Amino acid sequence: MSTIMIVDDDANMRLLVEMALRRNGDYRILSCASGEAALQMIKEEKPNLVLLDIMMPGMNGFDVCKAIKSSEETKFISVIIISSLRDVNDKLKGMETGADDYIVKPFNPDELFGRIKARLRIQELETELVKSKQLETALSMLVTLQHEINNPLAGIMGNAESLQEWRTLPPSEVDNSISAVFEQSKRIRDVVQKLSSIRKVVESTYIGDTKMIDINRSTSDVIVGGKKNV
Repeated sequence: MSTIMIVDDDANMRLLVEMALRRNGDYRILSCASGEAALQMIKEEKPNLVLLDIMMPGMNGFDVCKAIKSSEETKFISVIIISSLRDVNDKLKGMETGADDYIVKPFNPDELFGRIKARLRIQELETELVKSKQLETALSMLVTLQHEINNPLAGIMGNAESLQEWRTLPPSEVDNSISAVFEQSKRIRDVVQKLSSIRKVVESTYIGDTKMIDINRSTSDVIVGGKKNV
């Protein structure tokens, strides 16, 4: 169930909007009479969408919208401004502060509901896209681990098997196997260190359409020992 917050200092307007929402859909509805109270409640409740008035005592709607959209915690919350301000400059200002839509009072309840429904659908699609990209990145990481770690791991296992027979091997071969185990172990250590230092995701083609993460390019902006690792 989507959560919608109504922010308006006019109690009658809040009631009118709430009635329109309840008549047209099944939503969890929150209500606030001031911008300051709204920002506090938004941080606690994380609504999906905010219906925001502009002309309010204290903090106006423009400032509330700007605060919502400039915070990493709340910037993806949809904001629809509902205002009696009709001037095109006011509408432009609303959009400049990050509002997703602007409706002029008095409004048609059916139009309001249509705008809300459309915005919530866009939000759902954006969420699905983010999840899809996260899954794609996770799968690329698995391919990367398989490619980068399997080879040195196989080398370690092979040399470890040889060392089990160290009593029958010439000293030079034992030394070579120990050196190989050490070098392959260092390769795995380096891969793990680079994975923990990834700050961006740069993909490359593995086989066919399968993607993997290019570890070196994905860590190219990491600062190491006071110098940029490029």
